[in-house]
Amino acid sequence: MKKLLLCIALVLFNLALYAQTDTISKASNILIEVYDVVAVYKEHTDGRGKTRQFTSEMKGKILNYDESTGVLTFKGIDGKMYSFRSTDYKYFQYDKEFSLKKKQGNILPRKVAGFEFSAGLSAGYFNINHNFTSDDFYRSSFQSDADIPICIKLGASKYLNKNSLVGLTAEYALIMDDNSYFNIGTRYQFLYNHNKNSALYFPVELKFSRYQFNAQYQTNDTTFFDDLNWEYPSMSETKVALNNLEFNIGQGLSFALKNNKSLSLELMLVKQFILSQTFKNENEFPPKSKFGVSGSKLSVFVNF
Repeated sequence: MKKLLLCIALVLFNLALYAQTDTISKASNILIEVYDVVAVYKEHTDGRGKTRQFTSEMKGKILNYDESTGVLTFKGIDGKMYSFRSTDYKYFQYDKEFSLKKKQGNILPRKVAGFEFSAGLSAGYFNINHNFTSDDFYRSSFQSDADIPICIKLGASKYLNKNSLVGLTAEYALIMDDNSYFNIGTRYQFLYNHNKNSALYFPVELKFSRYQFNAQYQTNDTTFFDDLNWEYPSMSETKVALNNLEFNIGQGLSFALKNNKSLSLELMLVKQFILSQTFKNENEFPPKSKFGVSGSKLSVFVNF
């Protein structure tokens, strides 16, 4: 499970986010791209061996034009730099518009204002690190452990603009053996391109969380049973409760649905900063333990 989540993390975090050309919508199926152009002279040899001259427009950005010499400094859309003399080109033009047809496809509209609510599930992988110091009573304990909480995830957000949302989110563990876990806090989300049916977004969450689990310790004690058997050293199970400041950050993929709804799939890296920890056991004094929790979560939820 851990390797699977790490593989998904690598895939999501290495998806390239590309910069789009500045375009202006002219019609529902037409895009307008704006470039500076320069018509440079070129030569072509036809099938009869004759050399013919023609002009070809280059798209890019005019960086400088010297009126006294006619020298034109130009940067093409490929990033290359050019210096043209007046004899090298026929004309040049600033801000020329080029009409392009949009690719045919049904782009579903997304919600861009107001409030948005979400509901779904999350599956986590928690790595529990244990810094244990033995004493006269507590002899040994585990160094690390793992837990897999399956949670219901709820949220409510408000759009700051068409790309940004801020709001509240909470998770509660439904399936977690004998352990328990919940969190509640704030969430911010930035959608890279809302004009796509499938779009990447960046989520970050800061929450208060409470996580309870069982920890086993080997104790310097003897346990007697009803059948006159006994055990030494004994095993003692202690309920540990952690109050944490939880930080989640990751990468998400949003799929537009009908009626301004969307489906989100996201992977978050989890780090819990321990605020306090308590032990519930039958012994008079707690063990000398310090815990740390980190891991990841994979979530799927519907936004409406």
